[in-house]
Amino acid sequence: MKRVILITLLVALAGVPAAAAVAPIDGATDAPAPAVNDAVSSQQTEQSDDGNYTRLYVDARESYLDLKPGESGTFTVVVENGEDEAVDVNPHLFTSPTDRNPINESWVEIDGPDTIDAGEEVEYEVSVSVPEDAEIARYSGAVAFTDETVSSPGRPDRPVHAAHTSVNVWKEPTVRILSETYINTQVEAGDSVSKQIVIENTGDESVPLSPERAEQRGHCYGTHCPQQVDQSWIDVDAPSQIAPGETATVTVTISPDADAERGRYDTSLDLGLQDPNRRDDNNYWQEISLSFVVWEQPDQPYEATFDVSERTDNVTLTLNPQNRRTAENAEAASFDVTFVSPDGERIDAERVQVSQSGYVDLGASPERGASQDGPYATNGGQTQFVYELEEPVAGEWTAEIMPENTIGFQYEITQNESDEESDE
Repeated sequence: MKRVILITLLVALAGVPAAAAVAPIDGATDAPAPAVNDAVSSQQTEQSDDGNYTRLYVDARESYLDLKPGESGTFTVVVENGEDEAVDVNPHLFTSPTDRNPINESWVEIDGPDTIDAGEEVEYEVSVSVPEDAEIARYSGAVAFTDETVSSPGRPDRPVHAAHTSVNVWKEPTVRILSETYINTQVEAGDSVSKQIVIENTGDESVPLSPERAEQRGHCYGTHCPQQVDQSWIDVDAPSQIAPGETATVTVTISPDADAERGRYDTSLDLGLQDPNRRDDNNYWQEISLSFVVWEQPDQPYEATFDVSERTDNVTLTLNPQNRRTAENAEAASFDVTFVSPDGERIDAERVQVSQSGYVDLGASPERGASQDGPYATNGGQTQFVYELEEPVAGEWTAEIMPENTIGFQYEITQNESDEESDE
């Protein structure tokens, strides 16, 4: 019978945790619709001095629309009469002078009765038709059912019985970033790594391209905050424009100084793209997040000591490099291992196994940091190196481990022992 003794430890050369980041995905909606419809009802509004309003209760269902020019959409508004008698209503579109882009009245049709009986609940169907020549923008307004309004100091009057609505008019983007928008890598102090960002222009006109490095983002307090990035470390090589139907490549090179302090650094890059089919006030899609760890190659190997018993047949040392996503020009991790016996004899370790593992996610997005290969997105992976020491003498041994091209590693020492009874 065999007994196995395990010694496991994680060694981090950079001394910092990996960071996670998240990035928006292109789609029909430039910004998320509010979680709760902000329909204005007689139960939810500020009241005037007399507070004598008709008791109509308004509830809108899916009143936030995403439409392209030339498209139409509908939503339903439910109105309940809380009075003891029938109420005449006047369904109409209301827009405020404070609306940046008010919905055009000609776009909207409201279908429903002009009178609501006492205690009755009525549905109104609101149809919105966006003309072909509509500008890309988010348009807002409200569907009001009476002419009663409420006032508040310093603000224009607003209807008491109304449901808010907005129409996001959009077009298919013609400029797309085909690469990851989140660069997560590592670089040795005094060295450099590069990442390439591929951009496609499917439109009919050239698109300007003028990347700009951003300043440090926000404020962070605590032990896990990133270091301040020296912007001179970041070099960007890019053409000034992307021709119609062509792709362009932006090369980002990170080159920290030789005396740069090791640790995690975060910054971002604005590509300066102008897509004619996107709103000018939304540029999140062209922002590239840069997160990297600066590390130092040690001069001396890491030493791991372990005791070997009389019954030990062999010892295996398993090493797992702990790397971030590598850059295009990054070299593969490797190790130089030496076993030192109790009497000082040095034995060059024999590597007996190399294995690779990975994780494939069918639902991951490249914008979230996954490498895309058709329907298969891979998130990370791991290489494992195994070294073996045969028939070691009993006593205290040392494994000298010199890592190359990795910011840290995990090691596991396994001793395979014979059962005492089988030796007699």
